[in-house]
Amino acid sequence: MADLREASESGPLHSDSSPPVTPGPSADHVPPEVDINRRRFVMRAMTGIGALIAAAVGIPVAGFATNPFFRARTPPQLIPEMVPPTVRSDVWSPAGELDEYDIDEPELVPLQRQVSDGWVAGMAPLVVYIVRLTESEVVAYDIHCTHLGCPLSYSSGSGSFVCPCHGGSFDIHGQVTGGPPPGPMNRYLVRVVDGIVEVGPLEKEA
Repeated sequence: MADLREASESGPLHSDSSPPVTPGPSADHVPPEVDINRRRFVMRAMTGIGALIAAAVGIPVAGFATNPFFRARTPPQLIPEMVPPTVRSDVWSPAGELDEYDIDEPELVPLQRQVSDGWVAGMAPLVVYIVRLTESEVVAYDIHCTHLGCPLSYSSGSGSFVCPCHGGSFDIHGQVTGGPPPGPMNRYLVRVVDGIVEVGPLEKEA
């Protein structure tokens, strides 16, 4: 009893065998498995959002391409039905001397034409094909195919105007020789004044 009394008076009993206290996980520490799961969730979420965006864009486009209701009834026309002011203009434009043109050799000739049409006013460019058929006869053609308005190019090998879009072709007289064009090339009025070739308005609008 005396021993116990002395122990209690000297202080609480201490035991060297008590387990050490380990600190708990801090707020900044994230277990590796939790971090990996978080990354997977973010990646899957981003993939899902990307798939939704692709579907939102792709489905209407696919429907437009496959549904006959959305398809154009006729191919798009490169030249609108409205004729540009440079073509409607009734001004005569000089196109060089007659002697500069070889017979049966079409020339692509850029012109400058005075126009005044609403907000369009001043000089505007106009390009035509000029063909000297005889010593005194000259014609000037609009450069666009009468099918859908694609610009024509002249092939010296075949001696014809060729449409690169749908294979239409015309001879140097402007007549259709192949392909889908519904009519001959459009002509401009032409006159020769003091040896100078002058190009006027389209014949159909004269």
